[in-house]
Amino acid sequence: MCPATSDDIPVKLLSITQAAAAGIDRIRQTLWANPSDHIKLDIINGKPGPWLHLFSPLNKWANKRDPVDILWIVPPAIYDANTEMFVPYTGPLPDSQEYKAEVAKFEQLA
Repeated sequence: MCPATSDDIPVKLLSITQAAAAGIDRIRQTLWANPSDHIKLDIINGKPGPWLHLFSPLNKWANKRDPVDILWIVPPAIYDANTEMFVPYTGPLPDSQEYKAEVAKFEQLA
């Protein structure tokens, strides 16, 4: 079953491997609470690299850095590269004013 978008149009889920093969370097899960949360893939020769870069406006406050890098291929692997659970990320990029405004909201928690 595909998750619905805000327009209730079904979206095809992708695996990490499928995203990399298609050249999609930013993905996210639709169930993540903050719509700016996403993963940046390193694509090497059409395949995902060993690191996932988790971007989240909460990261600066919670982890003192954004993104948080995750070595995902070492067991126990955090994700199965072939499980279709992601969609392309189309939200604001970390250098955008919109993303920075989200970061500022979390910095006020400190």
